[in-house]
Amino acid sequence: MKQLLIVAFIATTLFACTKDAATTTNGSSTASGGNTFTWVDNNVTYNCDSAYASNQYKTIFVYKGASTSKYFFEINLTSLAVANYPFTTSGNALAYIRPSTSGILTSFAGALTVTANANNKITGTGVATVNSSANGERINFTFTDLPVR
Repeated sequence: MKQLLIVAFIATTLFACTKDAATTTNGSSTASGGNTFTWVDNNVTYNCDSAYASNQYKTIFVYKGASTSKYFFEINLTSLAVANYPFTTSGNALAYIRPSTSGILTSFAGALTVTANANNKITGTGVATVNSSANGERINFTFTDLPVR
């Protein structure tokens, strides 16, 4: 968890972007992974400004917005290979920061599935139940051709 807090701080200070919420560039991705990760939060669909997977740390990083309106995901996995990764299994976890939340939302249920991993890009889908209320809240997400560094 300490790693998640450090990464969240770094993301806040170093990777802040200036795009408006839920913008797209005709569905195309960029070298920085823009528009490669999409999620639904409170019935609003968002496309990332920047996203990538770290092969060394088996982690997916997703950024959207400026410092006061930032969205940030850190998804730790046991591998980036094609497989299903339940968030209830040790080593698999999702942390999520959004503008209206004062703390980090963490997953306690759900899973991420990597459906393709080729040519330094991964594709997949997932759902996470995060600790936003007593009953939790579901965040659905997909990623297509997410760059692997």
